[in-house]
Amino acid sequence: MVNGELYYDTGKESEIDGRCGLMDGEITSSVSDSEIPTEDNQSNFGTGYEYQIGTEGRIEIYINNKWLVFEKRIEDDKTVPNPDGAENTSKSFLRLSRSIR
Repeated sequence: MVNGELYYDTGKESEIDGRCGLMDGEITSSVSDSEIPTEDNQSNFGTGYEYQIGTEGRIEIYINNKWLVFEKRIEDDKTVPNPDGAENTSKSFLRLSRSIR
């Protein structure tokens, strides 16, 4: 959770080449991989990962020498973005093992 919002792994690696060296935050607590985070800077995949807040409801987390893209779910119409950009009414592609709140 970041700023009270829950983010999910998109399965994508960031395509941003140049980025500032200033981090916006760090994951400092974790819950079981079967749970959904309930506090800011909490994940269900571990601690110690730094992140930068991006645009369009995204954050990017530095994990294993890669910047991975996480996005907010769209709650209003019960659809979520697919990794390929298409809309999907199924939430099955969301991996709770990679959610951050």
